[in-house]
Amino acid sequence: MTTIFSQSRRDVIRIGLGGTMMLTLPGSAFAGEAVIGKPIETMSGKVRGRRRDGVSSFLGIPYGDDTSQRRFLPPVVAPPWTGVRDCLVLGHQAPQMDLGATTAPGANLTTPFVQKVMAAGEQGMEVGNESENCLVLNVYTPDASSARKRPVMVWLHGGGFAIGSAGDPQYDGSALCRRGDVVVVGINHRLNAPGYLYLGGFHSDFVDSGNSGQLDIVLALKWVRDNIAQFGGDPGNVTIFGESGGGSKVSVVLAMPAAKGLFHKAIIQSGPGLTMVEKAVAEKHAEATIAKLGIAPAEVHKLQTIDWKTLIAAASASQAGLSRVMAPLVDGRSLPRHPFDPTAPDVSRDVPIIIGTTKDEATLFFCADAQFGKLSEEQVRQRAMAMVGAKGNVAVDVFKALRPDYAPFYWLTSLATAEGTWMNSIRLAERKLAQNAAPVFMYRLDWTAPFEGGALKSPHGLDTPLVFDNPQTRPLMNGPGPEAGKVAAAMAQAWVNFAHSANPSQRGLPWPAYEAQERRTMIFDVASHVAGDPDRQARLFFGT
Repeated sequence: MTTIFSQSRRDVIRIGLGGTMMLTLPGSAFAGEAVIGKPIETMSGKVRGRRRDGVSSFLGIPYGDDTSQRRFLPPVVAPPWTGVRDCLVLGHQAPQMDLGATTAPGANLTTPFVQKVMAAGEQGMEVGNESENCLVLNVYTPDASSARKRPVMVWLHGGGFAIGSAGDPQYDGSALCRRGDVVVVGINHRLNAPGYLYLGGFHSDFVDSGNSGQLDIVLALKWVRDNIAQFGGDPGNVTIFGESGGGSKVSVVLAMPAAKGLFHKAIIQSGPGLTMVEKAVAEKHAEATIAKLGIAPAEVHKLQTIDWKTLIAAASASQAGLSRVMAPLVDGRSLPRHPFDPTAPDVSRDVPIIIGTTKDEATLFFCADAQFGKLSEEQVRQRAMAMVGAKGNVAVDVFKALRPDYAPFYWLTSLATAEGTWMNSIRLAERKLAQNAAPVFMYRLDWTAPFEGGALKSPHGLDTPLVFDNPQTRPLMNGPGPEAGKVAAAMAQAWVNFAHSANPSQRGLPWPAYEAQERRTMIFDVASHVAGDPDRQARLFFGT
């Protein structure tokens, strides 16, 4: 049992103000003074948070034990403590992978434009503070008491299973609490090699290692079930939601038997996870990783004690020539099958979902292209042929007709968006609908961000601060004008309405369920509206 000593009054005030500064924009004005709240009892011990502007926040609550002592093993609950744990600053984020090591050949990350894109993204991100002692979560609530129950929204952060943290400023749940009378929970869990490197082929001790990160998420959902009522939440009304890699995590959780009953609704943003990693691919990657480290298969337990930076670097470098590797594994245990291929998982057949994308997902991934925004139509057609083969010219014709106001370069990014995230979102929705068990709601974010004169249009990740009602956390991307706030209000209201009732409709903006005939889709923009089968010609081109 761990003893937690409360900080001195001076330290509490300093941490309270410092934590608030960390979760707001530099130079922003405080709307109210932070007040330290009363202790709340959890299954592991008492915690104390901070209350400001009608919302109580509890940061860095442990839900699991230090994973440095259990690397590649399933998580266990956090050990109990005595006294009161002050949860006033963010806990550790999981060790992060250096994505620069996996940058596509020919990409240039040093151009002024790319540097501006990176700066715009970093405004909403937490940096540093990495540790394997990372199984922590943040709770935001309108009332930290069991007086009544509110819907709970559990956020699974993005970052492609490799990077990310629930502590990003754009993920602060306070605005959602105020808007929708909900409780918001954000969780950290193991990522990249500690979270998804499969070593079960070497020793049975590690049979679950390919899904360590997902098992962390399940443990966090169990913490919510057992503790959230003390924070004003309803454990019988839990919505999981996530964007990009977080959307894929949601897709996987929907297919995990261990998660059944721990959540009741799901939102997948720009991350449809139809398939995950096969064992043969994961085993090949593991063999390359230990070879790079000079460790024999019989000595695989040594990987539990080497420096995590060395481990992650080796695992990252060993991905060369392989498709997605450090991601959830179809292991026949925690994940018995691919999440949504060939069909939707029966284990979550009764769970309603929202799923969608941004209109121009791929512009973000093309930003390091030396010819960004400059390709001629002939060059675009050549690249399209490389992407989709003989149908390349037809594909360009389709998007040229659909996007006549776009420069040719953006026909290519539209093709890339459709081929990946957008069409897979439609496929996932169709497979879910085929169960005839729970409604599906489809959306697309069309709003053009003012960044660099709209150069990225509606890129991947644009939706994240909007659904949290936090557009101000990314001013370089979203601009100073009122448009971002208007789009955020519509999206955030839809999200909290869905959490309350499984119906995202709002006053003046009804949102009908998706179905295979009319395919009615919510288009979020300055003037949000419903469209039937948007960009039908592109959908037919891809055979969905």
